[in-house]
Amino acid sequence: MLPRILILINLLLYAASYGQGSQQRVLDSLDLLPQLDSLTHQFATNKIFLDEYRLVTLAALSHYPELSNTRIVFKRSKIKTTLNARPTAISLLFRSKEKRKYVIRINSQLKDSVIYFHHIPFNAKVGVLGHELAHINDYNTRNFWRVLKRLFAYSGKKSKAAFEKEIDHTTIEKGLGWQLYDWSDYVLNKSDARVKYKKFKQETYLTPEEIKNRIENTIK
Repeated sequence: MLPRILILINLLLYAASYGQGSQQRVLDSLDLLPQLDSLTHQFATNKIFLDEYRLVTLAALSHYPELSNTRIVFKRSKIKTTLNARPTAISLLFRSKEKRKYVIRINSQLKDSVIYFHHIPFNAKVGVLGHELAHINDYNTRNFWRVLKRLFAYSGKKSKAAFEKEIDHTTIEKGLGWQLYDWSDYVLNKSDARVKYKKFKQETYLTPEEIKNRIENTIK
């Protein structure tokens, strides 16, 4: 009985420390591992995980309690970026917002132009997953036509950048600012991605300095 009480206390402390609006500098897998069962109980409903990324995914999901019952599938796929998130076409067309199904695809290819998710440090993994969950959170508030408007934003360079930076702001507001910072810093300063790919990331998303400034404004 006592171990269960201790797990519950740890989970409550976790929620208080890492919840929406707070900015924890580092989320460490060793610190979170003892809370895996509790995190699963709270945040795994209607989710299909990739087993090797269960803990890091739950760490990101814990900042989005409004997605607790949202149907999300995490899967490997050959895509041209590290991760992306979309509603499935059938659920978008024929289901209400509350019953939509979403897919977060994780790149399964080792390419010079694409950052391989498995190689990213844990804290940065939480950041990029948090960004994709912010996309789902955004889609979840929109009807069919407004979701299409969001998807069409990807057809223009300026509109895509505006959309992605808005999603970055949401990620920071959810308490994952430093995780997003580590992701951006990894992409631009520590990864082996091509110069062209880094330039695209720098122009389309918030830079580490912009993220840091936003964190400081959020804390004030």
